[in-house]
Amino acid sequence: MEISEKYYIVLVGPKYPVNVGLIARTMMNFSFRRLVLVSPGKEVLDSSKLYAAHGAAIIENQLVYRDLSQALRELKPSIAVGTSGRKASESILRQYVSPKEMVELCRPLEGKIFLVFGREDIGLKNEELSQLDYVVHIPASSEYSVMNLAVSASILMYEIFSDSEEKRFKKLRRPASKEIIDRIFYESEKIFSILSLPEVKKNVALRSLKNIIGRSAPSTREAGSLLWFLRKTRLGIEALMKKQQEG
Repeated sequence: MEISEKYYIVLVGPKYPVNVGLIARTMMNFSFRRLVLVSPGKEVLDSSKLYAAHGAAIIENQLVYRDLSQALRELKPSIAVGTSGRKASESILRQYVSPKEMVELCRPLEGKIFLVFGREDIGLKNEELSQLDYVVHIPASSEYSVMNLAVSASILMYEIFSDSEEKRFKKLRRPASKEIIDRIFYESEKIFSILSLPEVKKNVALRSLKNIIGRSAPSTREAGSLLWFLRKTRLGIEALMKKQQEG
């Protein structure tokens, strides 16, 4: 499922229109489209669109519910993930996970997923936390660990979006085959041999080349270009040496 269909950004008791507007704007940046407001203030409903810029359509299509129980009951998400500014403690009634763990948990799921954010002042109440499957804590500096609602939402949306983009990029990027890599090493060895370099230096250079290629995991195109360059270099050196011998 696409991010736009799978994830619902759920704001419980939001008070400030600017936060809701900024969240809608960020949702557009990261491919989120479904916004749910739970018991929002009247000012939020009246004015948040003013701060949404290109996210105005998200505000126009937002869903509004009386309480979190109603939203969960009617939308029926596969899981609901809450956020908390506090680390896991006795007051948190569900499993505590990091943002990266949250991404891993959500990735294989096909149904709807709620990302639930609490009020700007007190966050989510224990009664609301008890209805959720997991709670995410975003680590921050001990000097100032309180995070703005829009910032918290942006961080989690970015984590999900970047994971999705990385997965898509891996599908587009074909890693080089072992055959091409072996031919790169073959051409490199031939060049070293033709140049009559010391055996010790040759072995160190070849080992370094293997380490670099192993770490970088080149694509088929990248490895093919490197192989072309090495082969042309070898053939050029051989032709030059043959010309010198004949002359």
